[in-house]
Amino acid sequence: MEDKHAILLVRVSTLTQDYSAQIADLKEYAISKGYNKFHVIDTKESGLVEIEDKLGTNEMFTFHEKHPKYKTVFITEMSRLGRRQSVLHHIKEWFIKNTIQLYVKDNDYQLYKKGKVTFEGELMFSLYSMFAEAEIKQKKDRFLRKRRELMEQGYSIGGKVLFGYERVKADNNRNTLKINDKNASYVRTIFNWYLHGIDDNIPDPSIKVIAIECMKRGYPSYTHSKRNVNKLLKEEGYTGFKTTNNKRKNPLYEKNPNEPKYLVSNYNIKYPIIIERSLFDAVQEKLKTNVSKATRDSVHTTILARLIKCPACGRSLSANYRLKQKKPKHSYRCTSRTGATPCGNTQSFSMNLLDSAVWGLVKRDLPALSKIITQINPNIEIAELETHKNNVQNEVSTLENQIVRLKKDLKRSREIKNTDMTDDIDSIYKEIDKVGGRIDNLKNELALIESKLLLVNDEQLDIESVVMNNIDAIESSKELLKQYINYFIDSIEILNHSRENTILKVIFKEFTKPKFWEFVKSKDTLPDKRVEYLYIDKRVTRQIKLARMTHYPIDMFSDAHRQNLPMYLDNLKDFIDSNKHDQNQHVPYIKLNAK
Repeated sequence: MEDKHAILLVRVSTLTQDYSAQIADLKEYAISKGYNKFHVIDTKESGLVEIEDKLGTNEMFTFHEKHPKYKTVFITEMSRLGRRQSVLHHIKEWFIKNTIQLYVKDNDYQLYKKGKVTFEGELMFSLYSMFAEAEIKQKKDRFLRKRRELMEQGYSIGGKVLFGYERVKADNNRNTLKINDKNASYVRTIFNWYLHGIDDNIPDPSIKVIAIECMKRGYPSYTHSKRNVNKLLKEEGYTGFKTTNNKRKNPLYEKNPNEPKYLVSNYNIKYPIIIERSLFDAVQEKLKTNVSKATRDSVHTTILARLIKCPACGRSLSANYRLKQKKPKHSYRCTSRTGATPCGNTQSFSMNLLDSAVWGLVKRDLPALSKIITQINPNIEIAELETHKNNVQNEVSTLENQIVRLKKDLKRSREIKNTDMTDDIDSIYKEIDKVGGRIDNLKNELALIESKLLLVNDEQLDIESVVMNNIDAIESSKELLKQYINYFIDSIEILNHSRENTILKVIFKEFTKPKFWEFVKSKDTLPDKRVEYLYIDKRVTRQIKLARMTHYPIDMFSDAHRQNLPMYLDNLKDFIDSNKHDQNQHVPYIKLNAK
């Protein structure tokens, strides 16, 4: 008996399915057709993939090239070849080109009859192909309809579980969500913090401040990310119901431009209620309002942001970062100079000059900072900072381990041959950059914590000397400079600005006033708030400038006094010396190297 060779092609769609029954049925059918030598090709893959991604089909093409005596292919039904008409017709053309016979068991169909492909044979192939594609579309539509119904009832909710919930099996053996009481309490706390403030100490916290506070208090790592806190505050599902509008890239688009570029899915999902609707709506309203108030300093840290005011309209000056001949020429200027209703002030104020002069003034008052710190129980403060520090260190360690895993994934992706892994490699690179940026931010946070610990550590009795010993580190960090200046300063006004001099009125926050203040107040009319006046003499040299400070209200002086202010300050110094209150002092111009 002459051997007759055939390929048995079987396919299942999921890893859990078994194709042994298909193989047994096909062998029995092929034997009835007179075949006795078989090569089995079995795959577990979707029937909807394109021809170049069909592993079983491409294995069949390669096997036939090496073993041309296998001229017949058996399948149980047309959908085992594929479920896309375009793919099925491509395979049919390969059968015809290579004179390969095709048998479809369930329909007792054969492509060739009496050695040729008839019109009826091609027509039936097209019909079976159309049925295979239509069947899967009907199945998908039925599945989606049923899934929508279940999700509206709170069942079959897939994907990533929202923070505050956990997935469990319901009585009907379907997935559902239940509230995770501990995490749900964090969700409620974050919503209330954003709307009402944190423990009366921070009345209007930003999302960044909330993320830092979560880290400080040891909340779950999910809440340590500014991005996650922002998503959490906008998550409508916490109110009990939300409509999704998910959009993802269509993997078929690049290979077939007729396919939609994105796949959009909309579901109405029922959730257990964590946040009442009124609280959620109030938070959404505040989020919209705060968009215009946010400090946009993610790229640059502006030391005097929201402190220094325009002398013409009173608005906060904004930062203008620019380079001239590769040298920084950063400045402050009015936000309304180019607006719809400009205030008319077109002056620019040297950022380094003003930052340095104000820091020089603050640097003289470190004893006042120590008074603020001693008002807080240092042991409690140290415990909170140590907890915050440990949490940040743990987060850094976790992210560094994540970087190691990502680099291993990257190495494995590069080692894969004969497959285009470009998208996967690009995705891993982006994730590494993202995690690396997060690590850098956390290390900056650690630097700030270490600085605060220096200031509140109860073993350090002389807080002023602690800060002075670390002054280089402070002056090298814009974040730290901004922090210390904001401890003291309430607002800054520019009283005069010319080529020769700049005069600043610096209004301090209410925590201390020097004894001199009470002395002068008995002789002159002075405001209750502590106010200092900085006269910056820009005629000294181009590099080093001199600032002189007085408590007297320069803005109350006459124009004549202002024009001759240096002489007036010298006369004032003689008056102060005679009364043994040396408060008219030089404030050195600090050349800052803060990054």
